[in-house]
Amino acid sequence: MKAFIKRHRLVVFSILAFALSWYPWVFALLRGQTTGPNPLGPFVAGISVTAIISGRIGLRQFFGRLGRWRFGAGWYAIIFATPILLCLFACLITIGLLPEAHVPTLPIERLREVPERFIFILLFIGLGEEPGWRGFALPELQTKRSPLRASFILAPIWALWHLPLMGNEFSWPIVPAFIVSVFGATLTLTWIFNRTNGSVLAGMLFHATVNTVGSGLIFPLFPRQALTLLWWVYSFSWLALGLTAIVFDRTNSRAGNGLAVAGRVEASWS
Repeated sequence: MKAFIKRHRLVVFSILAFALSWYPWVFALLRGQTTGPNPLGPFVAGISVTAIISGRIGLRQFFGRLGRWRFGAGWYAIIFATPILLCLFACLITIGLLPEAHVPTLPIERLREVPERFIFILLFIGLGEEPGWRGFALPELQTKRSPLRASFILAPIWALWHLPLMGNEFSWPIVPAFIVSVFGATLTLTWIFNRTNGSVLAGMLFHATVNTVGSGLIFPLFPRQALTLLWWVYSFSWLALGLTAIVFDRTNSRAGNGLAVAGRVEASWS
């Protein structure tokens, strides 16, 4: 069994991540209800498969990525500023294309909730997803593939994982744009992961910022028609950013494969 899991580690991880995440949704459907996935599924799946195939050394390496915080002030600025700037850019384009849409001002009460919302998303959604998708799956994919190819394999898996939210948290007109945004976010997170020496913490902070600014602050302000357009502008903006970062960053391409291989043969990263 251990040899089988080693040979098919990504398949086993994906099945386990989906099973551990989707079980609340499946049980809800059986009762005629609906709910979202358990965000902690990928995290637990990553720990489980790592423990089986690599033991203590692998787990030390796995958890070491979560605490890797020394990647420079500039990257912290990119992690926190990029989601804000891109969201504001998408808002300006949307308002320019639909000037008749009434977009109310942001309530001050919602701004006061930002720190609490960010911490909750970081410790529940960010911690639940990023160690699995970026901490386990991405390094495995990059052992034999470029960051671009690895991202395009991981993106549809990550998008499908969100299926319980489609038609629920994300209305059906928004779903196609949301899927495009997942591809863009995957590319961007791959770039960030590789350029921060394989830091999962960087991805967690980035993920939490994206969700806090977008779904937590900006998106609820837009009426239905404008919201759909906003999602399309927002999604293609992420896709353009991610493709640009991956394709034109040759240092990132070399570092991505190097880090992934090193992660497989060393007990810990420098």
